[in-house]
Amino acid sequence: MPVPSEIFPPPPVHSKQPGVTKTLLYNGSRFQGHQKSKGNSYDVEVVLQHVDEVNSYLCGYLKITGLTEEYPTLTTFFDGEIISKKYPFLTRKWDANEDVDKKHW
Repeated sequence: MPVPSEIFPPPPVHSKQPGVTKTLLYNGSRFQGHQKSKGNSYDVEVVLQHVDEVNSYLCGYLKITGLTEEYPTLTTFFDGEIISKKYPFLTRKWDANEDVDKKHW
């Protein structure tokens, strides 16, 4: 089914429509992709359990396939900060300075 690129007529300025998301970050959203590490590629899936945009927080589960023979599928819980005014791109946490943050990202 085609997805319209624009809404016409546009909704009123600053309007909020219940049940209509304006972001891909919402409770229950799923993302699938690949993680590359040391020349290997692993299938990953992220499922967001809770998203709190007001407080720039989210948490969920990361499932990775093929990481080890002992655990062919491994699922871990994570929580994190959404990059925002509250939590800028440069973390400056865990003894990381600007150079360390840039190298990590």
